[in-house]
Amino acid sequence: MRAVILLITVCLVHITTPTMAHECVLSGTSASEITIYNSCKNDLIMGQSGHARQKDEAENQDNTALTARVKALEAENQGLRARLETARRQLLDLAKDL
Repeated sequence: MRAVILLITVCLVHITTPTMAHECVLSGTSASEITIYNSCKNDLIMGQSGHARQKDEAENQDNTALTARVKALEAENQGLRARLETARRQLLDLAKDL
């Protein structure tokens, strides 16, 4: 009974885990190799290959990095505006003294 439960668990884990993305390469001209290639291409079209998931994850990482960069630039921009305002006030004060 334990063996059956273990076997079912292993099968479910294997089915539910995402598979690694693969690349479709035609390795020969035999009927079986062409069938394998066509199946691979069909998986890509149907979205069952894992490529879309990896692309989405990469885009999310890029978006996160860009968002962080934008926030850093906005903070830097605020600091520069404050420095510019201070310099402007100092110049106006110097101009008043002349």
